[in-house]
Amino acid sequence: MRRLWPLSALVLLLTTACQQQGSDDLQTWMAEIRQRHHAKPVNLPQGSPMPEFRYQAGQRADPFDLSKLSTIDPAALANSPQPDLRRPREPLETFPIDSLRLIGNLRRGKEVVALIQADKLIHIVRVGAHLGQDLGKVIAISDKTVDIDEWVEEGGGRWVRRQTQLVLQEKK
Repeated sequence: MRRLWPLSALVLLLTTACQQQGSDDLQTWMAEIRQRHHAKPVNLPQGSPMPEFRYQAGQRADPFDLSKLSTIDPAALANSPQPDLRRPREPLETFPIDSLRLIGNLRRGKEVVALIQADKLIHIVRVGAHLGQDLGKVIAISDKTVDIDEWVEEGGGRWVRRQTQLVLQEKK
């Protein structure tokens, strides 16, 4: 153990000297960079002051009165179109529509199927299949698109339909 003490002291001394030399070079280089490149303050244009607005209710309706909100008639909701929320969900309905990617399609006779990639897996989709998180249903498959009919819930329990498409992405 006594023999190693002088050797370890020499290694410690040399390591400290090397670190000090490298640190001086670094400090010199940083000082040079600071002298050459200094930040210039950005002068932003002065904006015009906004005019003050004070709300005077007077004859106007109170915007915070909840009783003024329209109520939806439950009978009208019963007669409006709605999706079937009790049907079993399909695997592609767990993915948002914008995360699905149309890879291509296959045709056998008159039957056409689309190949859709979701989470690194490729799924075969036919007309009538459901996909996307907005209760989407495939209504048509063409060479470069898959047309989807989705249900979107509006406020108050009303449902509306919207059309969307998955488009084949051409490779560049």
